[in-house]
Amino acid sequence: MTRKLAAGVKVCKAMEAKDRQMYAEPIGDVTEAERQADHYGRDNLGAKGNSLAVSLPLQRMVAWFREHSEG
Repeated sequence: MTRKLAAGVKVCKAMEAKDRQMYAEPIGDVTEAERQADHYGRDNLGAKGNSLAVSLPLQRMVAWFREHSEG
């Protein structure tokens, strides 16, 4: 999960650099994933519930790109 979160942060930085307004929704998803990781503790993301809380916003980000292929 730590690697997925790190990848999401890299994608978020790229989206912010390209067009923060256009990518506001997926950027928000990554931000939510980071908040959840901080809330549950980044060292404890292997636990099932903690992993899910971080994974769901990242999955929403990926789904956004599927729906907005021009992005």
